[in-house]
Amino acid sequence: MKTTVYSLLSATLLAAAAAHGGAEPASPPSQPSMQREALEEAHATVVSADPATRIITLKGEDGRTGAFTAGPEVRNFAQIHAGDKVVVSYYRGITAQVLPAGSAVSKEVDQLDATARNPAGGKPGAGVMSAIRGTVVVQKIDIPGSTLTVLKPDGTSRVVPIESDQGREFIKKLKKGDKVDVVYAEALAVEVRPET
Repeated sequence: MKTTVYSLLSATLLAAAAAHGGAEPASPPSQPSMQREALEEAHATVVSADPATRIITLKGEDGRTGAFTAGPEVRNFAQIHAGDKVVVSYYRGITAQVLPAGSAVSKEVDQLDATARNPAGGKPGAGVMSAIRGTVVVQKIDIPGSTLTVLKPDGTSRVVPIESDQGREFIKKLKKGDKVDVVYAEALAVEVRPET
């Protein structure tokens, strides 16, 4: 079952890409690129939901329970019942693409923040997302140390730790002076699903 986080992610990434001038950087397929994403989920079961106080008691997969107050922004509270499943999804993703030689470096950073919630009448669910897109210039590649030093659009340098095998393979293809278009996105969604 696709969750709010997926639809929110798709819409936000497309909007962030469009705001920066297109869904894909204009570069030949021979330019190095990478994409990495991860989705983590936590599950709990609704023990009780009191509409008068808007307090929901949840039991986690580890057996621990906790009570949470749902604010007025939580739509469809009356649709929550004991036995329903609550799923919290956290998404992180990054794409990076080397731009063609001679490409201008933009000093702009595009950021798009979005929220979504399930429609009235359904089970409660909401998500928030942020995507940032900008171009960095490679200053130093430290393959043994798994770090990459880049010049950010604001003119400051940053040493980026490279934590994945995919990232380490990507930096092997880079050279000093390369311009890299980067999109980083995070999303969090909370959904109540019917008892199954």
